[in-house]
Amino acid sequence: MRPRTFAARRLTGAAGIVATLALAFAAPAGASAFYDVTLDLGLGDDQRIFLNVTNDYFAPPPAVATALIRRCPSPADDYPVLLLLARASKRSPDDILRLRLDYLSWSDIMFRLNISPAVLFAGIDRDPGPPYGKAWGYWKKHPRERLVIRDRDLVGLAKLQVAAGRHRVSPHTLIAERNKGVTIEHFVAEKNRGKYPRAKAAKKKGKGPSKEHGGKPHGHGAD
Repeated sequence: MRPRTFAARRLTGAAGIVATLALAFAAPAGASAFYDVTLDLGLGDDQRIFLNVTNDYFAPPPAVATALIRRCPSPADDYPVLLLLARASKRSPDDILRLRLDYLSWSDIMFRLNISPAVLFAGIDRDPGPPYGKAWGYWKKHPRERLVIRDRDLVGLAKLQVAAGRHRVSPHTLIAERNKGVTIEHFVAEKNRGKYPRAKAAKKKGKGPSKEHGGKPHGHGAD
């Protein structure tokens, strides 16, 4: 076999660079599509950024992510729970969303899919205090029994797990911040705001409220 000429080697190298660039820009395109969808949800910047961080953390296929977020009755609360429970149960998030759309509570869904409450309390090795302390205490005493917990508290624990996992911090660190009045969404947004600069552009264009929690709740979100 004749050795390749320099021109052939250069052409191969150029093709490799093109392929590498194509791969490099493939993932951001999907992330950008998801971000574009979140711009139209009527959310504050903190909530919007938290959703995008959640999406990056679990990394569902772009088409799945955009279809799923559009179908969530309360996207800011539902989406993190759906992806957390999907990972824990090895079921598709769409399967879990169908149960949610049938008006099941989150604790009912966990029970039906045999998801251990441990997924909500990972890294919490002592009483976290209100509003999660009562549920944590019951789980510690009855780890195999069904956990009954309000939707809003389960959503809070799911967001806590997403933030702790994404930023590799102890859940107790986030709980301490929460006790100071810092929401989980704000904690995450402050660490990722530069990653999603289009949030500022969106506000200038009038897409969505500028204040956190500006969007109106809808659907059967937190109790």
